[in-house]
Amino acid sequence: MSLLALSGVGKRFGALSALSNVSFEVEEGAIFGIIGPNGAGKSTLFNLLTAIYRFDEGSISVGGVSIAGLSTQRIARLGVARTFQNLRLFGNASALANVMVGEHLILGSTIFDSLLNTGKERRERAEAERRARELLRFVGISGVEEQFARNLPYGTQRRLEIARALAARPRLLLLDEPAAGLNPSEKHELISLIRAIRDAGTTVLLIEHDMGLVMNLCERIVVLDYGEMIAEGAPQEIREHPRVIEAYLGAPA
Repeated sequence: MSLLALSGVGKRFGALSALSNVSFEVEEGAIFGIIGPNGAGKSTLFNLLTAIYRFDEGSISVGGVSIAGLSTQRIARLGVARTFQNLRLFGNASALANVMVGEHLILGSTIFDSLLNTGKERRERAEAERRARELLRFVGISGVEEQFARNLPYGTQRRLEIARALAARPRLLLLDEPAAGLNPSEKHELISLIRAIRDAGTTVLLIEHDMGLVMNLCERIVVLDYGEMIAEGAPQEIREHPRVIEAYLGAPA
């Protein structure tokens, strides 16, 4: 069953076509990759999926529900969460507080509950903290709960951002270059973490430049080049696809 479906999606910035006629589906329970050279339109696509940009053509649906015209918050409530190519943590807040921020969409307390410190508010806050600690353990960084995010090593910050995204209990997790800046050992651990996320019931869609990681991790891959889809298939098909080779290595002389 398709969790995410794109059909004929296009996005323009003035005269520039950033994406054109992009169509693919991501099955529930998949680890799905999007690759392509710099400027291919990968991050633009993620921004369309989370309503940072609006698409000009085509359709996008999550779980059979069109996201056309929906706000970022409404799309998040459909079960979509993301990380960013450039870390967007609250540097002056603790690791625990950063993860708890990600839970606000699934909490039922009102502003009045917060102001009056009602029993409901206290119970939800305690449960949010318990779950945040559990997520930090899940991503492999327990013990950093009270440290400021800005003081954590870069690889730990990457995992913290993933924990915060998971706090919203997404059906679909969008990872934008999660391996960027990681050393080989950290990349190996990231592969295990992404598989664990999928095994726990979350579908994963990732943008990544590390071809070894993508080929080792993803069941299916879409390739973008200059905003157009030039290939889709299993890793072996993508590895041998002439247009993909040309896009990355250039046309033969």
